[in-house]
Amino acid sequence: MNTTSNQAKSYFDLHTSGIGFLQRAREVHVEDADPYLSVTVAALVGPKADPVYRYFDVRVSGAEAQELVSKYIGVDDPKRRPLVRFRIGDSWPDAYIRPRGERKGEVAASLKGRLLKAEMIDRVELAKIEQHELITRGIGYLSRPIEVKPNEGEPFLACTIAALTGKVDAKKRRYRYFDTVVTTEDAQDLVRQYAQAVEADRKVLIAFRLNDMTADPYIRTKGEKAGQPAASLKSTLVHIGLIKVDGQQVYPAAPAEAETPPAQVATAPESDGSADNVVSVQKPEPAEREPEVTAEELEPAMAASF
Repeated sequence: MNTTSNQAKSYFDLHTSGIGFLQRAREVHVEDADPYLSVTVAALVGPKADPVYRYFDVRVSGAEAQELVSKYIGVDDPKRRPLVRFRIGDSWPDAYIRPRGERKGEVAASLKGRLLKAEMIDRVELAKIEQHELITRGIGYLSRPIEVKPNEGEPFLACTIAALTGKVDAKKRRYRYFDTVVTTEDAQDLVRQYAQAVEADRKVLIAFRLNDMTADPYIRTKGEKAGQPAASLKSTLVHIGLIKVDGQQVYPAAPAEAETPPAQVATAPESDGSADNVVSVQKPEPAEREPEVTAEELEPAMAASF
């Protein structure tokens, strides 16, 4: 949350942090509105020797980030692109049809968000990092846990998270839907443990940590929006720090209920990462999606946009 612990929390935080390069800094002019500062963040993901990039086209919101980015408006030289440690808020996928080029007419998607923080780091610090991570922290509802058995490759556990974002007010909050593969044993055990509660339509709220993020575009094939582009957010679920079922905390167990002291919950530096004080949150409506298909070809969840 973005308020102190002794104040009423007014916003849900959904923050993505990592290291990357800033490029294409520019001022965007729109009709009947004030111009705003925008930049592309090329986030590093993967091993030091062979990283990949995840590109976020973001609106610069934080005051210090605005001061930094504004210095690079019009700078196109790749060698001068600043290397930063960043934090992006409320990421979402933006689907579109490619308007030109060799791939004209194909469906594509970009990642959007708000740049809240950007701090310069030097190449010496970068050289010390062996594995680049793109970490997203937040709270949200667990849904659609499923053991996927593909025709080729190893079986895996998947689930969807309806991450809370925006104002806490029930009429103004929004959701971001992540289709995730559960990659760590601890997270797998917890998802399997509370799968029956999800299937029983109980509200299973989790504090989560994801690693990596991609936007997966597709064309709607059914319904009133058939033929229109859409996209889902995909990630890996690596940690669950807290679970509430119908508003009652079940993990970690309260000290009086646990045989041993509960494990310390890993939290984001800027947020307590818990679901405390979220007592009036209502379970979201299911994400808009195509009808169910086989486990080998899960239809993506429809992410909300703002």
